[in-house]
Amino acid sequence: MNAGVERGARFRLAIIGCGKVSASHVEAALASDLAEVTALVDSTPGRAQALAERFEIMPRLAGDIADVAGSVDGAVIATPNATHADIAERCLLSGINVLIEKPLGVSPADGERIRNAAAKAGRTVAVGYVSRFRGNVRLLGSLIRERYFGRIHRFAYQFGTKGGWAPLSGYNLDRRTSGGGVLVNTGTHFLDRMLDWFGYPDEAFLTDDADGGPEANATASFRFGAHGGFSGIARFSKTVALPAGFVMETDQGLVMLKDRSDAPILFRPTRAAGLVHSLSATGAQPASGDEFVQQIDDFISASRTSRPPFVTVEQGELSLRLIDDLYRHRRGARLAEQEAVQ
Repeated sequence: MNAGVERGARFRLAIIGCGKVSASHVEAALASDLAEVTALVDSTPGRAQALAERFEIMPRLAGDIADVAGSVDGAVIATPNATHADIAERCLLSGINVLIEKPLGVSPADGERIRNAAAKAGRTVAVGYVSRFRGNVRLLGSLIRERYFGRIHRFAYQFGTKGGWAPLSGYNLDRRTSGGGVLVNTGTHFLDRMLDWFGYPDEAFLTDDADGGPEANATASFRFGAHGGFSGIARFSKTVALPAGFVMETDQGLVMLKDRSDAPILFRPTRAAGLVHSLSATGAQPASGDEFVQQIDDFISASRTSRPPFVTVEQGELSLRLIDDLYRHRRGARLAEQEAVQ
């Protein structure tokens, strides 16, 4: 068990960064039987106060993590991506366990730095890939690993909105603070699930519309060698509304999952035309907000024991490595269009 984290007492939680996503973490902590929000930390004057007033809570308000070190057991780091490694290292070396909003950082070096600090301090690092807590995502992962659907041939995923997430700081408009565009800000959730389901791809390529800034549209393609070899494609957009979902073709049939926590897994067998099986995890599917509660509770439980969290720092590192590989093997959208015409 991590020293200083008592089992019976409420887990004293700090929220670092009081922008838009922090509200989901405060809401989850208030719904949890394990957590107590004891500190809100933000370097921008007024943001922590506004968040406290919104939820009618009275935690300690601070401008820096140093002001609350020693009085919290763990912290949610919900700041711009480029700041994650610095803040996480300071927290960990001060004895504070951390749950870091996705992605873990802006480079594989950030991930390694955080992992090394956690090992040195003997503290827990969880990564905020909250969609992995969905019952349908867990079930589909188990079925894929068990080869329930037979050999995989290919898969496709898409997620797109007109505009979409707009953090208060506007950090996502600058590659230096975000680490990238739509691939990092929304696509990273699917990349995490994909890595959990299939492992690391043998090949990964990216086509996007970046021209020195963050990309608004991106298409990633993958090749996997396991299970006889299969391919995949994922399309992400901030300019086009795309029905969000996953489709996988196997030698047993077609598998479909909409990108919602309450969606069933639909399976259309090849040998039974017109028949569709609906597969669901046992029990009621959690609502979207419940995923954040599960994530907070898992983080607290991992911090109080020797077990790893559900989404580990190593898995967060793997996502950073894949994002880096995709950006290093990228082609501009104009080049891709030219090749398609030829």
